[in-house]
Amino acid sequence: MSLLFEYAIDEFSLSSATLVDTHEGQLKTTEQTVPVRPVAAFAAYHDSLSHPTNEWVCIPLHRSDTAAPTDEYVGYLNHDLRGELFYIRRDGTEEKIPADEFAQTELARRIRFWHSDYLPETFPPGYDSPINDTEPPRNPIESGTLLDGFEAYIEDERTATRQRNRKQAEETSPRSRWLQNKAAIPTLHCVEETNGEYEFRVDLPETLEESRDDDWSYIVENEFDVHEDNDVLLHANWSNPPYSFPLNATVERIRGRTLWLSFDWADVDSPATIRTSLTQGRECGLSGLLNPVPFDRELDAVDDLRGSSIEDILTGDTDLTFTNSGAAQSTPFDTELNQEQQAAVKYALLADDLFCIHGPPGTGKTRTLIEIIRRAVEAGDDVLICADSNQAVDNLVAGGSTNNDVDQTSLHAHSQHGNEEFVLDRVNATRSARQLIRDCYTDVETTPDIVAATNSSAARLHRTFDLVVIDEATQATCTASCIPLSHAERVILAGDHKQLPPFSSTEEPPDSSFGLSLFEHLYADGGVYENVGVQLKTQYRMHRDIAYFPNREFYNRSLRNGRRIEPLPNHEPIEAYNIGGSVDVIDHSRANQTEANLVAYLITQLLAETEIEPADIGVITPYTAQVRTITQSLQDTVSDASAIAVDTIDAYQGSEKPVIVLSLVRSNANGELGFLGRTPDGPRRLNVALTRGQRYTAVVGDFHTLAYDHESTQTNVYQELRRQFEARGLMNDVDPELLPV
Repeated sequence: MSLLFEYAIDEFSLSSATLVDTHEGQLKTTEQTVPVRPVAAFAAYHDSLSHPTNEWVCIPLHRSDTAAPTDEYVGYLNHDLRGELFYIRRDGTEEKIPADEFAQTELARRIRFWHSDYLPETFPPGYDSPINDTEPPRNPIESGTLLDGFEAYIEDERTATRQRNRKQAEETSPRSRWLQNKAAIPTLHCVEETNGEYEFRVDLPETLEESRDDDWSYIVENEFDVHEDNDVLLHANWSNPPYSFPLNATVERIRGRTLWLSFDWADVDSPATIRTSLTQGRECGLSGLLNPVPFDRELDAVDDLRGSSIEDILTGDTDLTFTNSGAAQSTPFDTELNQEQQAAVKYALLADDLFCIHGPPGTGKTRTLIEIIRRAVEAGDDVLICADSNQAVDNLVAGGSTNNDVDQTSLHAHSQHGNEEFVLDRVNATRSARQLIRDCYTDVETTPDIVAATNSSAARLHRTFDLVVIDEATQATCTASCIPLSHAERVILAGDHKQLPPFSSTEEPPDSSFGLSLFEHLYADGGVYENVGVQLKTQYRMHRDIAYFPNREFYNRSLRNGRRIEPLPNHEPIEAYNIGGSVDVIDHSRANQTEANLVAYLITQLLAETEIEPADIGVITPYTAQVRTITQSLQDTVSDASAIAVDTIDAYQGSEKPVIVLSLVRSNANGELGFLGRTPDGPRRLNVALTRGQRYTAVVGDFHTLAYDHESTQTNVYQELRRQFEARGLMNDVDPELLPV
């Protein structure tokens, strides 16, 4: 039905309305048949339209020539014997008219604007909707080229990923790659060769072996990110190995801590010598080159989308409409949603094809999605919820829940393990990092109403869903999102295109629709359905001073503050520390020991001067090498340092802490910022970093380097950041020689 009908129902008061009293002229037959049945069916979902004494549904009437609602109505009843009937009063006497006959009357035209096929020339005063009943594409794409481009992009990504991983594997030891959370096994040895396959046993670090307690299931996959069918590189960990090392290999099978490799000996010089070296049981290392599964899944999904209604949405070959009955068939659960959140829920449930929700940091995007999902299930839909990472999926499923404490705002609280609103399943639950997920969702026996999966794992499903919800939709490429799209009747995308774009091996950052996120492709400026959606505008996470700069720089001052956040006592909510320092390049990453020392000092001061606990603190930085450097500095200076979360900015997207300390690392005389100054992801990475802290944020960096006017570098945002800090008296210049660390 039309959005206008939703408005009319909200405005309608049955207590002050009357059954229409008509005359012969209004019941004469016209040449046009009004679709009265779907209007009546939609009205029947609304309890507010139920007549208090009769069994009727009361359908409000608009004026005969405009869409302005009136205080008159017609009654409707689907009678068991007589069928669908409409009730009126004629000359003071109540009458009933069969639906087919009523549909052709002049009176039926007074409900025509409630149907989306009819559009009034003007809308009634007071009606205001950010979405129209029908939204045409703003920037359509030639339909024959998009999916072909997707396929070419996937193959380019496959090639680039292999090349990048091989280059890094040849320059970095498997142990170093494993410590960087890359796909690698530090040590393993060959046990035997059988029928051309070489059996290897993984030699585990002592701490890891003790922690597993002889449980080796999925240890290679979970601890080393190596899987069956992966292309890998086998290294010789001994001195003076044959020059053919490292060797290309394929993982044929994995069982516990044992894996079998096959080699293409045609490309190996002196294969007999290599075979002898392997079967002597010498220590080797292994680096992952390529996991082909995600690429194959994306290709299959793109192929499945050809000729589908989803392809029409991706190319803009169709209008978006908003006539779904999900909103009418469900009732609100969360009564404390703000105005934009309510609007997002309403229009998402009305969408027939696609709806986008722009959720800047702290605006309650996850809470809004939970409400949409619960109401969709109540309306009879089965729902697939996806995100690109396991962490994001688990956040939707469990929120802050633990085995002992249930987060009432999570799906878990309302699943079969909570108030039994619905049955929830989590694909690959055994591989979740959350104990609660593994305990509760490893073996779901009943057919689920809601299935949660990563975008890639959705390929394992063999069913179509009424609704697919993709969270953090700006972190996944279009091609990765095609996997859940191939299971969708309708789609809701939620994300923030002002934060980090998807990672791409072929483009840094992506400059085509193929490497962009689906959210940007469809919703952002220049998107196929540009701005067809709702932005959430009230942020509840940060102190207003922390939100001040991101709001102006990235969100065009559209955000408002929804609650008062208390800053730390005797501390400004946000401040900067300007310090230089030598930068070391370590395994293609960068570290700045001087900044690490300052970070450790600031944290010791915060712990001494405030009530903050180590677990309340997060330290973020753009570089993995700096993560390790800061971690070591904290261990040297802070008790219970392990409770402090130290990670990269990219990994911290979606997380928050009461206290955030940001180390930007870069320090040089030439203003070279690397990817920190790259357009567009450099500024977007800064946006992520500045919006993680709730009560206090400290920005540590060399502001002379960051704001240096360097060609081909995006320094405007850092120049403005420095100007804001200086203008507000929040810049602290630090002499490295005076640091006590």
